[in-house]
Amino acid sequence: MNPLGYKILLEVIGRGNVDRVSEVGYVFQERKEGESKVTWRQYVEYLMHLAKLRSRGRISRLREKFQFGRFLRFGLVGFSGVFVDLAAFYFLRTQLGLGIARSTILSAEVAVINNFIWNDLWTFGDISRGQRGKRQRFKRFLKFNLICLMGIILQALIVSLMHDVFGVNEFIAKPIAIVLVTFWNFWLNLKLSWRVTDVQSSKRRKS
Repeated sequence: MNPLGYKILLEVIGRGNVDRVSEVGYVFQERKEGESKVTWRQYVEYLMHLAKLRSRGRISRLREKFQFGRFLRFGLVGFSGVFVDLAAFYFLRTQLGLGIARSTILSAEVAVINNFIWNDLWTFGDISRGQRGKRQRFKRFLKFNLICLMGIILQALIVSLMHDVFGVNEFIAKPIAIVLVTFWNFWLNLKLSWRVTDVQSSKRRKS
């Protein structure tokens, strides 16, 4: 039993070996006191519950396979990196007077360092703890940085193109470029920077 919300009977019918179902209708009376607990959230939970029961466990297996929890943490870390990136970009442009391309590259690198630290400690912390040592951490950072490097170069090209050719404000072009290269950074880092196979192989060597 793993119901969502208040629909426990739906869970019993969906998971149990029930041959026949009969419905007995009833009519709600007007509420005299208090407030209903039904909100938009209950409607969403009901639809999610139906989808989960209909999938017969496939949704749970997909969630485990694609690691949606890690994806959410990775997204939150990346979201924080956006503010770090924009703050560094603003400082480099307004305080140091650097060009758009150089400011874009340097600010993006500052965000990469921020993102790696939080991803290594939080998003992939369980894997990182199985790959301890400065050398292993440096290897993870190197792979993370190399993958993001292509995104940084692409980001700089997009910002320069939008600003110089299409006349888009640089502080508008910057977040647009960040969004466009997000998928590159996520999927390749998920596959290459923190590899579960590294942990598994090290465990086999110890055994």
